[in-house]
Amino acid sequence: MDFETKKIPNQKLAVINFKGSIKDIDLLVAKLMDWVENNKIETEGQPFIIYYSPRYKVKEGDVVFDIGIVIKEDSGSYGEDLIRIVDLFEHEVLSVIHKGSYENIMDSYEQLVDYAQNNELEIIGSPKEILIRSKYNSEYPENYLTEIQLPIIRK
Repeated sequence: MDFETKKIPNQKLAVINFKGSIKDIDLLVAKLMDWVENNKIETEGQPFIIYYSPRYKVKEGDVVFDIGIVIKEDSGSYGEDLIRIVDLFEHEVLSVIHKGSYENIMDSYEQLVDYAQNNELEIIGSPKEILIRSKYNSEYPENYLTEIQLPIIRK
């Protein structure tokens, strides 16, 4: 696996905060993308999920997570009841691209955490999964690409 540390610049995000079943992700992504399309919002990149519940527990009961997408600063958007516009400040992440279905995504997380520990990087926040190629834009799970980002600081 190719691990990468990178700076994420200041960003403006459209997000949906949610606590509930992971099965609701499809509906939430659809609502977010409908809002983007209906309001002619310019986006940068693909939708993402930030997990506030431990990632390995997402198949169990209630999960706390955000569904979001980076929007352009000048989009003039203000969100609505479900969708909030927030600022994310510059930060550093350790990332890796997970290839294939989500069935074995925890293997990629484990390797990412091992890399961080072996390279004096401290994980300081919740993981983000950017859905580069997913069921929303690819027919076959073996072709999925998910960038996993862990916020870090150097020890």
